[in-house]
Amino acid sequence: MSYVCLWSPSWPTGADFPADLVASLLAVAPRIAIGERGLVWGDARGLHGGLLAEALLRVASDYGYDDTHAGVAMTPVAAEVAAVHSAAEADVPFIMVKPGTDASFIAPRKFAVLSPPEHIAALLQGLGIETCGALGSLDAESIEVRLGVEGVRLWQRARAEDDRWLFKSLPRPLPNASLEWVEYGLKDPERLLFVINSLAGTVCTSLVQRGERAREMALVFSLGNRTQRTHVIRSSRPSAEQKRWMRLVREALDTITLPDAVMGVTLRVESVTGNEGAQGDLFDRGFASAPAVEDAIVQLTDDQGDVVVAPANSQHPLLEMRTTWKRRESVDVPAAGAKQRDLDLKLTLQLLPTPKTVTVDTQPRRDHVVPTRYLDNNEWHDIVEAAGPDRVSGGHWVGSYSREYFRCVREDGMMVWLFRHPQQQATDWFLHGWWD
Repeated sequence: MSYVCLWSPSWPTGADFPADLVASLLAVAPRIAIGERGLVWGDARGLHGGLLAEALLRVASDYGYDDTHAGVAMTPVAAEVAAVHSAAEADVPFIMVKPGTDASFIAPRKFAVLSPPEHIAALLQGLGIETCGALGSLDAESIEVRLGVEGVRLWQRARAEDDRWLFKSLPRPLPNASLEWVEYGLKDPERLLFVINSLAGTVCTSLVQRGERAREMALVFSLGNRTQRTHVIRSSRPSAEQKRWMRLVREALDTITLPDAVMGVTLRVESVTGNEGAQGDLFDRGFASAPAVEDAIVQLTDDQGDVVVAPANSQHPLLEMRTTWKRRESVDVPAAGAKQRDLDLKLTLQLLPTPKTVTVDTQPRRDHVVPTRYLDNNEWHDIVEAAGPDRVSGGHWVGSYSREYFRCVREDGMMVWLFRHPQQQATDWFLHGWWD
């Protein structure tokens, strides 16, 4: 069993819930959450749900809440229905829902046990739906059309598909190491480097064991005047290599001025990333040299700062005139083949730096011509579909421009971008880019 739900009609709700009762419940359950409508949740994952429910009920009874009921189930919605409705109506301490039967346990109950909003409840009554089973038997599309997003959520709960996160995962503490001494104070940077190198070895070993890489580390110096100074060190690329971090520490110590002797040092990781890597292609001749190139870029970035540029777009109608390149103040260089979590599977326009002149055969339309095929690198490419023209014009005198763009699909499925100058000869066509 995963969830234990406690409910009593007599105990206070919200902020008035007694804090000492929560502390006593935490002595029995590993985690407790105070929910809405006077519900108290206990985390029973990895434990026997029935025994945990009995222990929580004894705690509630000791505080004078003898009318407390409990529900135990694999999903929160089934545990709530078991506690608030089934156990309370049957006047029994608690009810356990057999694993795998959450949906069938809820099905015969009135849909009111799901606490639907008033307007959703009125719509369901108008549709002749009375029970959770009747609501859950409908298809999601019809529910979404008639009841919207709130109706879909209610439909999911009627099917015991409850994805509420009542107990979030506890974050693991990040690696750190420290060393203190009282007999003397250090002012020599080389001796400090020796101490920090030992701490870095411990921290980096822990990162490797956890399968993580550090993006930032903090050096905390405990000084003889009973103060602390913290200096954050950032790597351009997340790393768990002791050699790389010690090079950054050595560069940082050259710029740090401390007002007193050092009596202790702490090295702690501030932020980490995963240790994912890309699957390489053994037949790609550039794959073997990619790590060396990235290492060179990272070292250059660490040494020189903002040496990487980023595109800055304007509102100019012509794409080749729209983008300029500016230095970036902060640079994140991804690891070789780092996983792109937010990768969108969509076509991207690959723009040629300079439009390429091509020969195009056209077919007349009412007020324009459309391309039917074009010659590029001594090879003809048939066009099966052409959308356009998209006309762009502007400028003054010498800098004026006028173009007709066509988005074309070739016979092999590739999408290309062609344009022409309508004031000039019909044979003056250009290939501006393609999508892939």
